[in-house]
Formats: sequence, structure tokens, C-alpha cells
Amino acid sequence: MQSARKLVLVDEFDREYKRLQKPSEAVAKTNRSLQLSDTLRNQSLTDDRKVREYVAALHRYLNVRKEVPTEPTVSTNSSAELRPPPPRTRRGRRRQRQWSPY
Repeated sequence: MQSARKLVLVDEFDREYKRLQKPSEAVAKTNRSLQLSDTLRNQSLTDDRKVREYVAALHRYLNVRKEVPTEPTVSTNSSAELRPPPPRTRRGRRRQRQWSPY
């Protein structure tokens, strides 16, 4: 029996759409996990540099959040008295020195 090869056409837009359907936290965790393993496999780094980069990538992996933190709202203090800015003073030009030849 002959072996048959199958050719499958894949739509790149479909792949991108499926990637967008995944939760952002799962995508971020996957990317961070791959970054962790790439750091360990990198042969060009020295061991101490590899440890520092691995710890930094591990912190980024562990701190992926589901929710984006909101900024606290700040209210203005309208009861404070507003003072006008101090007046600007004019500065005179510096006198240039006359240099004499040797």
C-alpha cells in the first residue's frame, strides 16, 4: 500500500482569531512560561546571569493578574487658597571676557 501525503491549508487569520479568543491571562502565562524555559536553555549566558534573568522572569510569571489595577481617584482641595506665582526677575547678560593672545 502506498503512503499518502496529506496537504492541509491553514488560514492564518483563523489562527489569529483563535488566539484572540483565549483569555489574556492564559496567553500571558504561556508566554512567560516559554520565556522561563528559554532562559534556562540559553547557552550563551553565564550561570550567574542566567539565575538573575530566570528570577526576573519568574517574578513576571507569578505577577500576571486577571484584572488590571485601577488608579485611585484624587480629589482637588478647593478650600485651599491659591496664591499667584512669584514675579519673574530679569537677569542681565554676563559680561564677556576679553582674551588676549599669548
